[in-house]
Amino acid sequence: MKKFVNASEGSVIYSLGKTRFMTLAKEAGAIYKVGASALVNTEIFEEYLEQYHENPVPLPKHVWDLKKTKK
Repeated sequence: MKKFVNASEGSVIYSLGKTRFMTLAKEAGAIYKVGASALVNTEIFEEYLEQYHENPVPLPKHVWDLKKTKK
């Protein structure tokens, strides 16, 4: 993966809208301004995203309708 991405590339990679991606990148301190362009350091961004990590929750087991299965 590229170390630096722009808003369009980042929004595709992380499945976020451009505005949301850039807001999170700014909060992470991962934005680098190069002239009129803004690049995001993906290593810093991903480290920041880890604070949103949630432990997996098991899916509920499917319960069959007992009336239908007792035929």
